[in-house]
Amino acid sequence: MAARPRLRKRANWPDNLHMPRDGYYTWRDPRDGKTHILGRMPLAQAIHEAQEANLVVAKGKVAKTLAERVQTEQHTIADLLKKMPVKGAESTIKNRKSYDTHIERCLGSVPCAELTTKHVADMLEDVIDAGKAPLARNLRSRIVAVCKRGASLGWIVNGNPAANTEQEKLIVRRRRLRGIEEFNAIYEKAPEVADWLQNAMLLALVSGQDRSTCARWERASVKDGIATAFRKKTKIYIEIPTALRMDALGMSLADVIARCKSTGVVSKYLIHHVRNKGGAKSGQPVKIDSLSRTFAEARELAGITGDDAPSFHEIRSLSKRLYEKQGGVDTKALLGHMTETAADLYADSRGIEPVRVKISA
Repeated sequence: MAARPRLRKRANWPDNLHMPRDGYYTWRDPRDGKTHILGRMPLAQAIHEAQEANLVVAKGKVAKTLAERVQTEQHTIADLLKKMPVKGAESTIKNRKSYDTHIERCLGSVPCAELTTKHVADMLEDVIDAGKAPLARNLRSRIVAVCKRGASLGWIVNGNPAANTEQEKLIVRRRRLRGIEEFNAIYEKAPEVADWLQNAMLLALVSGQDRSTCARWERASVKDGIATAFRKKTKIYIEIPTALRMDALGMSLADVIARCKSTGVVSKYLIHHVRNKGGAKSGQPVKIDSLSRTFAEARELAGITGDDAPSFHEIRSLSKRLYEKQGGVDTKALLGHMTETAADLYADSRGIEPVRVKISA
């Protein structure tokens, strides 16, 4: 089939130069069909670069800019992103894909060997200026890891350009739960929102586990006085004696589990729908996001409002702080923390409680 004739207004363009959209140019290598991005530039410059590239193809002469890319293979940031390993929890993989999409949109066409700190800084500054400092922080962590991978492949040879950027300092706006009293206030309103919410709150508080672990905790994992929890994020199993008792609540883990099993509904999971509602059937597990949503609704009914209002996840920090005051519980092991830094993070009350000085008798 004969090639499609050029538009009349492009009749004087050099071969292989294309404009997929107004002011944006690409050049197609006739040898392998690979498209090279020129980007936005004046037409005269695009014609000049395409002519140089065509010359390289025809005569093998050494040239600059686009011609250099034609003569020697150059991997771009988009190519590098495809080399990043895919592993981790489902939510982690999802977040990384989102970050990679943003990085590719901003830096995908940049050759790895030409990536500079300014490229990365400009991308991060745009995100910060848009009022998305947390996203900028996560993007920086991701591009640092991407550059580290590029260095291991030999695609980036001048250190790690992303590591030289300044890390945005975050101010955590969400506050902690103010003790068992605030928990109880939300707990009292929970039945007005969902018939399973109280059980979920109790299980999270006494066990110290996160929402995803609580939402998918199976009944069969409780045997011989031990409740085994699997933390999907860190891929570790935690064996918790059901005799574990939270004095501030007056309940043990065995008490909470018995309550979860006493709904009269046959289910594989401790936290489950008690009746058919909407698309959910009784006995089915509760969606993880539903824990956060229903908790927020009960919190609002309890009169705890504001942009900094605590989420369901803050039950985990409250659990650690209550057990620390109670004593006799290895809270680092209970919460499944692998480092002291992570353990200290959950022990931090973020200013809602005074720092108590401990002395030996």
